[in-house]
Amino acid sequence: MIKFMNLLLRRKLMATALDVGTSNLVSAKKDSNNGGQVEVKKLRNAFVEINDEQKQRLAAGSLNAVHIKDKAYIVGDDAISIARILNKEVRRPMASGILNPAEKEGRDVIGALVKALIGEPKFDGEKCMFSVPAVPIDNPKANTVWHSGFFSHLLEDLGYSPEPVNEALAIIYAECAEDDHSGIALSHGGGQINICASYKLVGTLEFSISRSGDWIDEMTSAAIGSPIAQVLKIKEDPKFDLQNASELDDEIGQALYYHYKALIRYEIQALMKEWSKMKSQLDFPAPIPIILSGGTASIKGFKELWETELEKFQKRNPLPFQIKEVRMAKDPLGAVARGLLTYALTY
Repeated sequence: MIKFMNLLLRRKLMATALDVGTSNLVSAKKDSNNGGQVEVKKLRNAFVEINDEQKQRLAAGSLNAVHIKDKAYIVGDDAISIARILNKEVRRPMASGILNPAEKEGRDVIGALVKALIGEPKFDGEKCMFSVPAVPIDNPKANTVWHSGFFSHLLEDLGYSPEPVNEALAIIYAECAEDDHSGIALSHGGGQINICASYKLVGTLEFSISRSGDWIDEMTSAAIGSPIAQVLKIKEDPKFDLQNASELDDEIGQALYYHYKALIRYEIQALMKEWSKMKSQLDFPAPIPIILSGGTASIKGFKELWETELEKFQKRNPLPFQIKEVRMAKDPLGAVARGLLTYALTY
């Protein structure tokens, strides 16, 4: 009986979290071999198809590759590098925060990526919380039902017991324990920005917008006539800073800066507009933090630019809430996965 109870206890402390992002898949688990520390892993949600000749020329055996039916794909971070070498556009299983309907092959690829990232459960029926976006206010036809159902089925086939959780609400779990789980979380992914206003874990306002990192890349590329791969090379350089955008490349850097600025203005306006629709239900009694998170927000200078644009907005329009502070998530790319894991181990 005691052994059985200990087994149940151990199982309760086992769970997997999966942040399903347009640009990245991120997992979180407790590592029993490292004192129960949370282990976060990331895999780029991207692929590029290669033929037999390219496989031999690129020594594909040393790259992160998957083989599905009679085709071979380089996946993950290697896909970005190989796409630049072959002068190809990177393909994505997802677009605008949900499964990409134009990428039929992408569904098999993302299935292989998820399995490679989280593996099989420790026991049949292990909990797996996975992130889902809110319906975007600027694209209400986005099929989040199909998206959620696909990943539920995928995880069930692997042996997990899946449960979808709003992406931005997961950030509240990860970042706002000291704020009584009250605040505004903005998750800046590749395909969407997900926004949640929470009062003591009640998600009183949840929505998304269909612009984020991919929109910046595409608009920058179109504006200056440079391939997206070249735009990404500058944008993802650790030295790139929005406060000194021209340092690495005058043209690409400036274009990135202007589009980041436009995106931030758009999301602030959307937040205030959606808040005003629910004003009677969003009367927060005390100042609340604003949490910035996600890969798109991880770039140097993003927080400073966000605060500058908020200050400009505030001069023209009184804010409907009091702000305690604007801060970056401690782990911008892993915050959603960490919050999902906290949820899984608490409830």
